Amino acid sequence: MDVEVTVFSDKKDGLLREMGVVVIECGFTLHRQRMMSSPNGVELWLKLSGEQGRLLELEDRLSSHPLVNGFEANHLLTDSTQPPRPARPVPSTTAAGRRPAAPAARPRRRPSSAAPAIDIIEPVLPRLAKSYPKIFPQLLDLQDQVHEDQWGPSLKFIGVRVGAWVYKRDYALGGQLDLKSAMRQIALPAMRSLLPTETRDFAIYIKNNPFCLPGTQCRNGDFFCGFLQGLLHEAGASSRVVVREVQCRSEGAQECVFEVAD
Repeated sequence: MDVEVTVFSDKKDGLLREMGVVVIECGFTLHRQRMMSSPNGVELWLKLSGEQGRLLELEDRLSSHPLVNGFEANHLLTDSTQPPRPARPVPSTTAAGRRPAAPAARPRRRPSSAAPAIDIIEPVLPRLAKSYPKIFPQLLDLQDQVHEDQWGPSLKFIGVRVGAWVYKRDYALGGQLDLKSAMRQIALPAMRSLLPTETRDFAIYIKNNPFCLPGTQCRNGDFFCGFLQGLLHEAGASSRVVVREVQCRSEGAQECVFEVAD
């Protein structure tokens, strides 16, 4: 089902991020958002989709959030009122024994040359392990403590460490796999413990990426690049695994898509 809600707050900073955390934890997907000034602060309008059975939970958590001083569930939308969604990129078919073509890469910003904020990250890693897989609220809180230039490298560093830890905890007793098998048997179930995920050949599709909300500045999926790299490297599929994001929700794609290569 689809639903539109509006929250009212006297604080703009961090509002979209905090509401995004609630939306994700309630199993909903954020499709559009719009923030407007109001006489008492700001109004944040969200268009969401999710299970009708969790709508009351979503409304209760949004309306009772400390940043929210007003809440409206404006109206529900039927499927017939939805605009058509863009088609999801699908890897093309190739001859047997050859890798399918990955989704077309999008233009990339130059990566930050800053080092990760190790002194801030290390004390957080045990807490992430304890709360795994519900780690996104802690990661989003951590963003306020890390300099902007260091945030991307820090997210990737965390992802690599968490991915390696998840492999050792859940998958270390398995035999060595080739890269494609490791993606299907290790990366896919590990990713699905975090967010709805699919894999097609050498591409990973992630729905509802909390770091790439529509209309916001994307963090380039650094956490998931690191997470997948840590998993697959520990799995022994390849010592040269490279993961890069080639499609992003923040730029209008329906899903974030990650290409895996060695």
